Amino acid sequence: MNRKFIDSIIVLLLVTSSSLAQVKVLVWNDEFNYTGLPASDKWGYDVGGGGWGNNELQYYTNARAENARVENGNLIIEARKEQYEGREYTSARLVTRQKGDWLYGRVEAYAKLPSGRGTWPAIWMLPTNWVYGSWPKSGEIDIMEYVGYDPGVLHGSIHTEAYNHVLGTQKTATISVPDAETAFHLYALEWTPEKIDIYVDNNKYFTFTNEHKDYKTWPFDQVFHLILNIAVGGNWGGAQGVDPNIWPQKMYVDYVRVYKYIDVSALKVSGPEYVSPNQTGVTFNIQNIADATFSWSVPAGATIVSGQGTNSIVVNWGNTQGDVSVEVTHPQAGGTYTKTVKTAVIPTGDRFSLLNVKENGLMGWAGLSTSPNTITLSTIDTLLKVNYSISKPEDFPYFTYTFPNPVDMSNLTVLNVEMMTYNKSKSVVMRADLFDTDGRLTDVTPVFRFYPVEPHGAFHYYSFDFNNNWGSNTPEYGKQVNYHQIAGVRFYVNYGVYGKAASDSLWISDVVLSNTLLTIFSPSENKISRFDIYPNPASTYIKINSSALKGNVKIQVINIAGVLVKEIIANSDSEINISDLPNGFYSVRIITQSNSQLVGSFIKL
Repeated sequence: MNRKFIDSIIVLLLVTSSSLAQVKVLVWNDEFNYTGLPASDKWGYDVGGGGWGNNELQYYTNARAENARVENGNLIIEARKEQYEGREYTSARLVTRQKGDWLYGRVEAYAKLPSGRGTWPAIWMLPTNWVYGSWPKSGEIDIMEYVGYDPGVLHGSIHTEAYNHVLGTQKTATISVPDAETAFHLYALEWTPEKIDIYVDNNKYFTFTNEHKDYKTWPFDQVFHLILNIAVGGNWGGAQGVDPNIWPQKMYVDYVRVYKYIDVSALKVSGPEYVSPNQTGVTFNIQNIADATFSWSVPAGATIVSGQGTNSIVVNWGNTQGDVSVEVTHPQAGGTYTKTVKTAVIPTGDRFSLLNVKENGLMGWAGLSTSPNTITLSTIDTLLKVNYSISKPEDFPYFTYTFPNPVDMSNLTVLNVEMMTYNKSKSVVMRADLFDTDGRLTDVTPVFRFYPVEPHGAFHYYSFDFNNNWGSNTPEYGKQVNYHQIAGVRFYVNYGVYGKAASDSLWISDVVLSNTLLTIFSPSENKISRFDIYPNPASTYIKINSSALKGNVKIQVINIAGVLVKEIIANSDSEINISDLPNGFYSVRIITQSNSQLVGSFIKL
């Protein structure tokens, strides 16, 4: 056989094997390393005394320490002989329903069982949602059942509509564990889409296989929850009566653990993508891979406060962004897993620019291409040009700028946008919503609406103070935007009830944070008149259109940095050569013989 062909097959098998590799990860557990009632975030109670369909004698109580408690590292479920709510016995039935519900995986409990005629402890599972109907249609899985009148014999079973003890068709098996009442043993379930296996001390003694018929034989494609209890008497537990002299009786559980099997490719470091400088108590974790070791590293200046050597760490951050990494040692999952974390910028001074189009281009900017609305973005030197064509303003069309790093706006709460438009369509209606690193938008009234929009082809600052205006209804109603982690701006254009079907363009030269509103240019305030320039944009020449100009005037051309780049003496109807100027935005200032000033602007292409 061809050697290259053989090598290719080997490589393919290795790649396929790697891609299909699965590992066992801990997804839920209770180690019972505390004292008091069982943890309320993990356990609930089935409560009542109606016999539970089996003529049982006990009343299951709710959060009653006499019947369920944690002490000395164990969960204790205690069945007692006492009058309570009209019943002669009390006990507890702990459930993980809505606090731990699983589809497939491994469930295990390390437990020591009660003894005596009339006891009926169980470690078992029922469906959480009863999708296929009431018992037994939606199924039951008995990981361990034990009746005290038959000591040392453990039972593992399943029940379905087709297979159940009422019909005498249940699927079950037994195993002998002589010291089940005096020693701890590991009771476990392995559950896949194809079969259910039940074990004692990792010794498999029962298998139920999916026949691939219908729910009547396999309802085990839905989530189930775990139940721990001691019943008293009943159809099975009390089949030989109940010894009145053995009470109280206790089941001890050292731990309960639930594992899922996941692809190695699904392993990843979880935690925040963004942190504030010197933020404390930041948690990062990776799935809790069984039988693995973990070694974490964090960027310079950050400190691991706790958790080194486990799958979860708590970090006090420094000032440096970088990678949080964990080296995992494991036969299948070994390797380094990394998460890149960005640090929020804390602006200094009283003014902070968020935009550098000349250096960064369109990085962070996103237009809109969802028909029938389009917003296209381009750059001209230091300017962002926005062209839009809107047919359905009711869709609230928008474009977005995501900052290179999140920004802390604690001190600089004013957002200023320097924008220019000719607004020939009279459709340039703008609004700016900030959003944080969790995607919450500042969309609670009052919002930052650009009003009025100046249509004169000159740049103006539009400003809004977000101090005390951090309310958010998107994506969740009644929340607050995290102003320590502002991730970007969403710009609505020609939107909503203010919009109309139209096309137009605008230019943005800067996005600035400040602690005061930046003054919007006003001719009346500055005693400066305006004029029109055409063509605009232009590439070789411009002309000035103003009936107010008489005779020769001084014409100055100033670039966006404020540098005078051209000055000529000409009459008002002269062409001004601009072919020698770099592309970009320019202001034009005209000084007349009476020393009055006129200003305008143009874009050189």
